[in-house]
Amino acid sequence: MSAAAERVERLRAASAEAGFDAYLATSDESIAYLTGFKPLQMERFFGVVVRADGAGVIVPKLDAGQLNGAPETLERVSYDAASDGMPELAGLLDGAKSVGVEEDHLNFARSRALEGRGIEPVAAGSLLMALRAEKDESEVEAVRRACALVEEAYAFAFDQLVPGTVERELNSRVASFLRDRGATDSHPLILFGENAANPHAEPTERRLRVGDVVCADISACLDGYWGDLTRCATSGAPTEWARRAWDIVVSAQRAAIDACVVGVPARDVDRAAREIVEAHPELGQCLHGAGHAVGLALHEPPYLVPRTETLLRPGMIFTVEPGIYDARHGGIRLEDDVVVRDGAPEILSTLPLDLVELPV
Repeated sequence: MSAAAERVERLRAASAEAGFDAYLATSDESIAYLTGFKPLQMERFFGVVVRADGAGVIVPKLDAGQLNGAPETLERVSYDAASDGMPELAGLLDGAKSVGVEEDHLNFARSRALEGRGIEPVAAGSLLMALRAEKDESEVEAVRRACALVEEAYAFAFDQLVPGTVERELNSRVASFLRDRGATDSHPLILFGENAANPHAEPTERRLRVGDVVCADISACLDGYWGDLTRCATSGAPTEWARRAWDIVVSAQRAAIDACVVGVPARDVDRAAREIVEAHPELGQCLHGAGHAVGLALHEPPYLVPRTETLLRPGMIFTVEPGIYDARHGGIRLEDDVVVRDGAPEILSTLPLDLVELPV
C-alpha cells in the first residue's frame, strides 16, 4: 500500500471515531497528503472525500490527467466548466449527513451549497492536521532535502553580501537561485540593519552598510515539502549588541530544542526559549513564539506559542527560532528545523551556529 493510501485509511479511521459519516479535505496541502497531487485551485473546486465505504477525489476535467499517481482506492471524479463541482461532490458524499471539513479552507458559499443538499459541514480541520503533524520517514527526509537546498542558498547569499548590496535585489537573486535548483516555491527574507528589527518587513532599496546586522530567513519548497532556516551575519566586525544578542538566541534555541520531547506541551518549548530571551530586555524584545510546525505547508499547526497545549508526538517537525529585536540595532534570529523523536530531538539542518562576519 502506498503512503498516500495508508493516509486515506488513517483518515477513514479517525473520521469514523469522531462520529462523521464522511470527511472532506479541500486544502492544497491536505489533497497532496492524500493523493500525491498538489492542485492549482484558483476559482475551481478540488476535494478528497473519505467515507466508511469508499473514497474519491474530485477535480476539474482539465486536471484529471494529473491524478495518475493517486491511490487506486480513490474513485476519480471530474467535472466540466458547466459545473461548479457541487453536484459531483454531493454524489461522492453519497447520502452522508455529518461531514468533517477543513473549516479554515472550505469557503462560505460551498458550505452553504452542502447545507442546501442536507449535508452538515462540521469544523474538523484539527482531525486531519493531527495526522499530517506526525511525519513519516519519507516526509522527514523530504524536509531534510529542502533544508539542504536552503543551506546552499545561504552560501550563495552570504557570498553576495558586500557593502552596497541592495536588499531587494539580493532577495530576488536568492529566489532565482532556489528556483534554478528545483524549488517550486521559496520565501527569502534577508534584511539589513534597522529593517531586521521587523521580522516580516518587505525588502527595500536599503543598501548594506559596514556595521549592519543581516538577518537572513530563507525557506524553500522542494518536492512538496518546505525547509525553513535563519542565520545572521554582520558587515565587518559585530557590535557588542550583536555579539550579546547572538549568544542569547543560541542559548534560547538550545533550551527550546532540548524541550522538544515526546509528551511535552508545545507551549513548554516556547517557554524554554522565552525565559532566556526575556531575561535580557536591555537587548530588545521577544516578538514571536519559538516556532511552528513545517511540512507540506511552510507554517502548520501546532505552533510553539504560549497558548498551545498540544502534546509533542514522534514525527512532528518544528522550526525552533528565538529572536531578539531592537529598532536601533536590528534583529537577531536563529532558526533550525527539528524533528521530535522517541529519544533526543534531531536537527535536520547542518549550518554552523556562527554569527558570520562578512568581509568589507
